[in-house]
Amino acid sequence: MARSLARDQEGISTLWSLIGVLILVIAILGVYYGYVVPRFPGPPIRAQGGDAVRVDYVGTFLEDGLVFDTSLVSVAQDNASHAKAFSFAWHGDWAPLSFTVGAGTVVKGFDNGVEGLAVGDTKTIVVPPALGYGISDPSKIFVKPLFEFVPVRLTMNATDFRTTYSTPAISGTSVADPFWGWPAGVSVAGTVVTVTNSPVPGLKYRPYGAWDAQIDSIDDGADGGVGRIVVHHLLDSNSADRVGKKDSSGKVQFVVTAVDVAAGTYTLNFNEPVKGRTLIFQVTMVSISRLY
Repeated sequence: MARSLARDQEGISTLWSLIGVLILVIAILGVYYGYVVPRFPGPPIRAQGGDAVRVDYVGTFLEDGLVFDTSLVSVAQDNASHAKAFSFAWHGDWAPLSFTVGAGTVVKGFDNGVEGLAVGDTKTIVVPPALGYGISDPSKIFVKPLFEFVPVRLTMNATDFRTTYSTPAISGTSVADPFWGWPAGVSVAGTVVTVTNSPVPGLKYRPYGAWDAQIDSIDDGADGGVGRIVVHHLLDSNSADRVGKKDSSGKVQFVVTAVDVAAGTYTLNFNEPVKGRTLIFQVTMVSISRLY
């Protein structure tokens, strides 16, 4: 009986030893796999339809690389590295653009371009007009001569004079041309009002208040006695997308979109500045929120 009990105690002791060894092995393996073996994260979430995303972006024109919009204040403040288009506007605040992928709140080319991006990814998105802001209206685009001929003398009735110069026609007075800004003399004979433009040769004036134009010459007897003023618009290829006019609220009225010095022309575009243009967006994904 005593021997049987001894054998039982030896068996129990051996069992506990095995259990102890097993626990030790499990502990060692736990440390090994928990702290030594590298753990690889799962695949990142990539933007897809229905996701709420936030992205930073820099938008430029394909033709000249000028920045027309950005979400980044650092880009907005840096004109040396990021030259701005005339249409560029300062934001009230600077923050990533937030939208839901596929909801149609941004242009289709931009919307399609962010799909598949993970947080931290950067991508260049090319957006043609058909996937951007649409084609431009050709009736709002005007090609004009760099050397413009302006009559020395204009004739009109009193009503047209008042409409043009915002004052009644009185002989012997002088008015400022509403477009060019130069002085003009007024003469009234019956119902006919004659306005004689009198710019100074060599001086510069500012059409639309937007760029310099110089008086090259004045021929008082040209064109059958009407006279001819030759005005040289001082624009060059670097003026494209950099020169234009905004109204009092800051809305762009038109932009000079092309200057062809060889052909002697410049182009005024009264369309929205992004219409009819291929746009380049440098986009960085900031965050992705998925509801399911």
